[in-house]
Amino acid sequence: MNEEQNNQKSVEEYKKEYTQRLINRANKKFAEKKTEPVPEQKSFIEKAKSFASSVASRGLSNNKSSQETKQLRMLSCHGDNTEALPPCGSRRNSSKYEGSFYCGACGCGDKKGTQLVNLTVNGEEQYCKLDYPKVSCPLKMPGFTDYVPDSEQSHNSRKKEIENRHGVVYITEHSNPK
Repeated sequence: MNEEQNNQKSVEEYKKEYTQRLINRANKKFAEKKTEPVPEQKSFIEKAKSFASSVASRGLSNNKSSQETKQLRMLSCHGDNTEALPPCGSRRNSSKYEGSFYCGACGCGDKKGTQLVNLTVNGEEQYCKLDYPKVSCPLKMPGFTDYVPDSEQSHNSRKKEIENRHGVVYITEHSNPK
């Protein structure tokens, strides 16, 4: 009977160890999984205020963000075509302007003034959304006026990648216009 108890015990131990290995493997896969962050939802009034702030920052003389700021915004929206930094999950292909994109999370829609790339319409270069000195991002990504550094809880692997490349201090300096 003693031998039978030992066998029974070893089977139970084996089951426990096996179950624990499965749990550890599942936890590891879950931790490694790159999840897209959920964009912040703003009210209509908040969106209107944000738009008004962007338009006012442009001014009458078509002020534009610095080249460094626009480059950070381009990385935030379009990535760099690597696995480490793919395009933003909220970026949408424009149905109105071939080869162009707009943000599907901010609520601005697919309009001439909301494109995330420089457009030329009827021979005229258009003012790109990323050119505005002040412009917000629902994900608060680098380069945008409302940029917030990543935290361990957010799981925003794209934001972490940009911060690792450029540093939070550099990004903060180039996200808030003076």
